[in-house]
Amino acid sequence: MQRKIWINGEYVNWEKANVHILSHSHQRGSLIFGFIPIFENDGVVSIFRLHDHVKRLFSSCETAGIPISYNENEIKAAIKDTVKKNSGSKYIKISVYIASVEVDVVPQDPFSTVAIAAYDPQEDIISKNTQPFHKFKELSVWIEKEKHQRRNDIIPPQVKIAGNYTSSMMAKWQARRNGYDEIFFTDENGNITESTTSNIFIVDGEDNLLTADENQVLYGITRKSVLEIARDENIKIFEGQITLDKLKDAKEVFITSSSHIICPVVKIDNQLISNNDERNLTNILKKRFSLITSCNDKKFNHWMESI
Repeated sequence: MQRKIWINGEYVNWEKANVHILSHSHQRGSLIFGFIPIFENDGVVSIFRLHDHVKRLFSSCETAGIPISYNENEIKAAIKDTVKKNSGSKYIKISVYIASVEVDVVPQDPFSTVAIAAYDPQEDIISKNTQPFHKFKELSVWIEKEKHQRRNDIIPPQVKIAGNYTSSMMAKWQARRNGYDEIFFTDENGNITESTTSNIFIVDGEDNLLTADENQVLYGITRKSVLEIARDENIKIFEGQITLDKLKDAKEVFITSSSHIICPVVKIDNQLISNNDERNLTNILKKRFSLITSCNDKKFNHWMESI
C-alpha cells in the first residue's frame, strides 16, 4: 500500500517525505525521535503505552532545547490518525527536527518540524533494501571496553536525540564485524549500563532482577513496563550499579526495547548464559508481556490504547 506520513498536519506520500541535505538536524544530529509498537488483536489495533511515549518525546525536546509547537494531546491525536491511515503498520516513528538549512550549530531559524510515520519495518524497509538484514532471536553480546556509556555532562542518556547514538553505531558496527549481535556499554567506572538501543536486565543467583538506575540510562518504556510486571509477579528488584562480576555470575540476562520487547542473551564475550528454562524469569516476564499486548491481562489493559 501507499504509506502516508504526517508532517506538520499534512499527509505526504512516503517517497516525498524529504528534508534538505544541509538541514540542521541532518548535519548536527538535532533530531528527537520516538519509536512505538502497534499490536493488532482480533481486528482491534492498539498502540502500546502511547501516553508514556509521547511524554518522553516532550521531555527529550525540553532537555535538548528543541522547540515543538504542538501539545501532547495534539501529537497523540495525530499519531492515532496516522495509524488509521496506514493499515497493517507494526510501529510508529515520530520525529521532531529542525529542517532549515543552517551554517551555525545554533540554528538561525529554530523552528521544528514534526513527522509521524506508521509502517511495517519488514515490508516497507527491510524487504526493499539490497543487503541482508541482521536477524536474531537470542543475543550474542560483546562488552564494549573502549567506548563508554554516553555521559550526563555531555548529552544526558535519557534524551532520545539522534546525536546520542553515534557512539552506539560505531561500537555495534565493530562488534558485528567480530561476530556478535549486540554490545553492552559500561560507564567510566566499568559498571554495566545499557545496550545500543536497549536496556539491560540480569537475574542473579537468588532470582533477583537487577538493572541499572534509570538516571544512568535511557528512560525505556519497555524497561518501565518490565519493572511494573515484575513487581506484580512479586519478583525482587534491584536498581543500581551492575558490576562486571555480577554480570559474569548472572543466571539470566536479557535486553528490553520497543523493537526487541524482551530478548534473551545467550552469550557474553563467548561465555555461555543458560537462558532456556521455561520456568526462568525471562520467560515468565515474556509470557506476561505477551498476555498484555494481546489484550488478555485486565490489570494492564490500560497500556493498550485502541484506535
